[in-house]
Amino acid sequence: MHFLTSPADDRLLDADRSFHVAFLVVGGLCTLLLLVLSGFCWVRFRRAGRRTFARRSYFWFGTASLILGLLMVVVCYANVTSVVNPGQTLAGTSFSPLGETWLRAGSAQISPALQHAIDERLAWQRPKAIICGVLLVAVVTLSVLLWRTLIRRSATSRLMLAAGVLSAIACLPLMLMVIGNTEGAYAPLFLAVLYG
Repeated sequence: MHFLTSPADDRLLDADRSFHVAFLVVGGLCTLLLLVLSGFCWVRFRRAGRRTFARRSYFWFGTASLILGLLMVVVCYANVTSVVNPGQTLAGTSFSPLGETWLRAGSAQISPALQHAIDERLAWQRPKAIICGVLLVAVVTLSVLLWRTLIRRSATSRLMLAAGVLSAIACLPLMLMVIGNTEGAYAPLFLAVLYG
């Protein structure tokens, strides 16, 4: 078990804090959007006629976005604790051999091997963060357009209904990929020490 006492350890703690701050910014925005969507759906649900496709759609979207939003609130809270006290969250963590070597050296200066791991991580996480962000915006836009049409037409097409359901479901993994890749692109040192 590594004790966090050197300049390298301090730099790792800062990287860990940055990693969790990135989650709070991106994940917090996603959480806010989920909760706003839930509120919008519940208002529309109350205004929709009884036993209509629109009412059922708003009910399920309102429920799903509220549940996901509340789960994200819990995850955001866990990340706040990591920002406040990164030493406690890193206690007992196993690091990669590359990370352990750098931490044992004790210098805050990044070793060439660790810098290479950081550069490799950034080479694929930055593009993934951007691509996943663009895909998320595109799939959310597609989902909104599909569901507006479905609600207007009361779901006359099963194919369109299936596309609407799949597009809504696809938003969740894309959201998680945007959050994870943004964290990795913003704080690559933390992941390089952790995983190599």
